[in-house]
Formats: sequence, structure tokens, C-alpha cells
Amino acid sequence: SYTARLEATIERDLQRIAKMQRHQARTDQVQERVQTLEQRFSVAQQQLVPGETPTLAAGNLQAHIQTLADQSGLQIVTTQVMREDTLGSFRKTAVQMTFRGDTPALANFLSGVEYGEWLLTVSRLEVRSMGRHGVSVRRVRSQGKRPPLTITLEVEGIMQGIPASNEQ
Repeated sequence: SYTARLEATIERDLQRIAKMQRHQARTDQVQERVQTLEQRFSVAQQQLVPGETPTLAAGNLQAHIQTLADQSGLQIVTTQVMREDTLGSFRKTAVQMTFRGDTPALANFLSGVEYGEWLLTVSRLEVRSMGRHGVSVRRVRSQGKRPPLTITLEVEGIMQGIPASNEQ
């Protein structure tokens, strides 16, 4: 039986070697997958709102939304930076804005938010039709003009800065 034990040990060692070789072959695949995920994360991170602090991120978000509104032909009425919020290990910043404009301008603006270079969400949208300076909608329509829309919305984005769990 020494020979039988030796043969069993050799067979067991050969199986262990084969298993280790399979794991080694998968190591390259796993490393490729990790690199791909790191690249995708890096690309996604570039789509987050820039800013190392919540204040900087909110300011950048506000400026970005104002630029989109200007490009779309919306008139800014009010702007308010909302309180930041923790989202997992990241921070979310939000801006509430009120605009005046027409339906095509609103559509262009929302398209810019949705398909722009930053990952943003419109979390609240309110559209009202009002006449200028308190003039009734009926009187404006009777003059053949469409009253401007008053649009209030809240846009949110995740900031690029330091994750919430790393801050002190």
C-alpha cells in the first residue's frame, strides 16, 4: 500500500494543479473585467456634477442649468439651491428654478437636461399658463397671443467630489 497511497496523493495533487491552472486562466478574465468596470466607472464619474464640496457642486449645477435655460430661450425668474442629500456613498445636490417661456423652449430645455453630458434628473416639474403681470389668460388669448408658461422644476445630480463616507 505505500504505492497505492503514493498514487492517490499524486492523483490528488494533479487535480489540485489542474484546478489552480483553471483559476489562473480565469485570473486574466477577471482582471480584464475589473479594468472594464474601472473604465466604465471613470466615464460615469465624468458625467457627475463637478465640485469637491456640496457648495461648489450646487453652484456648478446652477450655472449649468442657467446655461441650458439661456440656450433654450427660457427666462429665469427665481433660483434656489436645495439642501444636499446623501445617496449611498455619494452626495446628491439639487437646484429649484422657475422660468418663463413657451412650450418649444421648455421641450428644448428638458431635452438638454435629459441628453446632456451630465447625468441629471428632473425630480419635480410644474407648468402653469399665466398672463403677464396678472392679466387673465382669457384676455391674452382673445388678443391672439399665447400666454407664457411659468415652469418650476427641481433638477438633481450626483456630485463628483469626495463620497459622503470619506468626509469627516
